[in-house]
Amino acid sequence: MELTSPRLKFNENWPIAMVCVFALLMIVSVTFVATSSAFISEVAKGTLYIKDSQSSYDLKEIISLVDSDWEVERSDRLSYGMPAIPYWFKFSIPSQSSSENSRPVNQLLELDYALLDNVDIWFLEEDQIVGEYHVGDTLPFEQRGLKSEKFVFAVPQSKSDLTVIIKASTTGNMNLPLRIWDEQQYAIYNGERNLALGLFFGFLAAMALSNLFFFVTTGSVMFLTYSMYVIFIGITLATYHGISFKFLWPDSVWFQSRSATLFGTITLLMATLFSDQILNAKKHSPTVHRLFKISAWTILFFIVVRLILPNELFNPIFPVLLCLGLSLVLFASVYLLRKGVKIARFYLLAWSALLITGFLASLESANMIKLAYPSHYLLIFGASIETFLLAFALAIAYSQQRDEQFKTQELALLEERMARESQDEVLKLKEQTQEELEYKVQERTLELEITLRELSDTNRELEQQTLTDALTGIRNRKHFDKKYIAEVRRSRREQTELAIVMLDIDNFKKINDAHGHIVGDEVIKFVASALKQSLKRTTDDACRYGGEEFALILPNTDLKGATLVAERLREMIESEVIEFEDVQVKVTISAGVCSSVMLANEDENALLEQADKALYEAKRAGRNQVIAHCLKSRDTI
Repeated sequence: MELTSPRLKFNENWPIAMVCVFALLMIVSVTFVATSSAFISEVAKGTLYIKDSQSSYDLKEIISLVDSDWEVERSDRLSYGMPAIPYWFKFSIPSQSSSENSRPVNQLLELDYALLDNVDIWFLEEDQIVGEYHVGDTLPFEQRGLKSEKFVFAVPQSKSDLTVIIKASTTGNMNLPLRIWDEQQYAIYNGERNLALGLFFGFLAAMALSNLFFFVTTGSVMFLTYSMYVIFIGITLATYHGISFKFLWPDSVWFQSRSATLFGTITLLMATLFSDQILNAKKHSPTVHRLFKISAWTILFFIVVRLILPNELFNPIFPVLLCLGLSLVLFASVYLLRKGVKIARFYLLAWSALLITGFLASLESANMIKLAYPSHYLLIFGASIETFLLAFALAIAYSQQRDEQFKTQELALLEERMARESQDEVLKLKEQTQEELEYKVQERTLELEITLRELSDTNRELEQQTLTDALTGIRNRKHFDKKYIAEVRRSRREQTELAIVMLDIDNFKKINDAHGHIVGDEVIKFVASALKQSLKRTTDDACRYGGEEFALILPNTDLKGATLVAERLREMIESEVIEFEDVQVKVTISAGVCSSVMLANEDENALLEQADKALYEAKRAGRNQVIAHCLKSRDTI
């Protein structure tokens, strides 16, 4: 029977063409914003700096230093990795008016990196402070002079050159892209930049919202996971640009200091889960599926750790975690592509767009290359292409899964129809060859088997109940008597040692009199639980012998081993405090131990009686102790 699917044929080439058009639009947008940056000057090469490795300098000492005491930056970027020590910077801003008649120009100093912990800036004119600012992620957003997601400072008006001193410290990357702007030009640039960012985050919001609708209508978890990935990558990039701190948590400096790596780790978790789902790794490669599961649980662990560990400990871990997670995604995509999974081609292409831009941004951050555009615009471009391609990959994957589900349903219907036809033929054959009596006999036989099985189950349950102590849940005296006789006979037959330990709770009557029977019951349950936990072998048995008395049956155990078990149990109970409601009780136990190889002509109860005698010797000797007897020699340990 030929199966047909109602789906439309999906041409896998036209999404690539659409991506190319979309990429071209993004390139034009980014290029327009990046090239419209008409700043006055950029502070980089030639800037003086000092590494304050001991955190010993203050502003007065810094001002007193001469230029020869400073180091000179030779590169085109003020980027120093993750030093975890303060850096001091010094440079000059020329006078803002060339003559007395010229109109002064209002200037701004922009620090285009929003993830610095502490930034202190002083403007000095002839060694006199004419302006100072103290900002950073460790301070609430409202303390910023200019309410910008970046660090922007108004340059004071001056008739002579200004000296600018900056102290910066952070637990993350020490990156200081400094530019001096004309105030009017910066307003134009900032408006264009906000427009580009608005388009980007609006695009992410549209993708996330539309796929949430798809999840609601289709019930496919892939759409939900994709939406969560888009949301968290959007929050991560918004945090990187300082937008989240400005609008979402402006007063929470604790959360701001952790937000970039926290949301980056959550984004990695969503990427791992989405990769496992869209590549259908569980079907195509169980090994890759297990790797994705291990990776997801590991990342989830580090998400919790991120909230506990301080920045200086977690920040070095995050790049390693990110590299390992993305390496797994790339490995899975390449591996499944080689196995013929077509969707892996789009998925690999989507991740390649983000990874290439991220790699270029990392090289620029490490001062190894200099890009024509700022790295954060490059990341926006890569994230846009990746999000767009992932949406197409998701649509293709869902279409393929829907087709497979349709075919499976068709096969199931066909098999069900064939099974019904076969069943009808069998029933007709039975109606022709069997008599009514045979049916009745079969029915009665079946009913009898069910009844017998139910009776057997009921008898087993009743037997278990009669052998279990209702208060403690361990075995009772009836079970002990049966097990003891069986083990004595086995000891005779196999000539192996059998040990019996009799235990009694010391001064139990005083506990009942002082605290009542409810507390007494809790004491008995505690001791029973301790007995049960102390036994490691399945052949050993702990039983409630009666009242506050317990017994242990330890097959294949010599006197020394049984004594050691009893002594450890005594020490453990002595060291614990039993708490019930507002009552605290400490209890001790006394124990008698006896072990021997039972002989054929020996009384079966001799071992039990000797252990009981040893118990009462322990109680007469002052309680809270273990006394052991050998059955034949009656030697005391």
